[in-house]
Amino acid sequence: MDKIKLYIRNYLLILNLQVRSRMAFRGNFYIFLVGVLLKELAMLVMLVVIVQRFDGLAGWGMWEIAFLYSIATFTMRNYESFAGGVREVISLVKTGEMDAYLLTPLSPLFLINARHTRIWRMYYNIGILAVAIFCGWQAGIAFTMGNAIRFVVMMLSAMLVVYAIYLIVFSFAFRVVEVNSAVGILDDITRNYMIYPISIYGAVGSFLFTFILPLGFAAYYPSAYLLGRTEDILYHPLLGVLTPVIALLWLGIAHIFWRFGVRRYESTGS
Repeated sequence: MDKIKLYIRNYLLILNLQVRSRMAFRGNFYIFLVGVLLKELAMLVMLVVIVQRFDGLAGWGMWEIAFLYSIATFTMRNYESFAGGVREVISLVKTGEMDAYLLTPLSPLFLINARHTRIWRMYYNIGILAVAIFCGWQAGIAFTMGNAIRFVVMMLSAMLVVYAIYLIVFSFAFRVVEVNSAVGILDDITRNYMIYPISIYGAVGSFLFTFILPLGFAAYYPSAYLLGRTEDILYHPLLGVLTPVIALLWLGIAHIFWRFGVRRYESTGS
């Protein structure tokens, strides 16, 4: 328990310093915040126009698709805001700076995330969160305490799924060093494919995004569950409810990959 308290205290201290540093230039911060919101609204409008033109997509209506898009975007923003520091693993391995993290008494993964995660980006999530709430309301989600709790649990679980998948990819950097191509492909998939119901990708794509690369749990399954479309959930209606379990499962798998990579890490000597 004392060790957990130590990690939490150090994490909050480092993140607080990040936020205070970023807020030193408030004008630039607020301008960028407005820019992010306008960008997301433009993408949402374009998506709505496309869906309206085809009168729905895979049985999902305009506001349901808009809600799915906002959830997918919100999930990625949360990952970048609270756990995106893991992206620095590639650079740390290349330069040999990883040695310093591995020699500390604290968890190197904790220190990497705490130091390199841009926590101030959480403010950029406000706009897309507002969009998600509005689209969910338009799609028929009732504003109740129960739904609010379900939303928080699902968003946390979705973020952990994304984090776990990225952590597995970055763990390979300990052996092959250069994994930027794989990261680029993963970035492309999360940004361009997870904003639609995965059923449109056919049997092979649906299986891939459910059991092999479970990004369906980063947006599609949580969204279907929150929208009450359990009859529309692929494979089994309970998959939406099981998103938190899937998140913990893949988080465990990711940490196995991480520990395996660390044990086989050979310093660059630079």
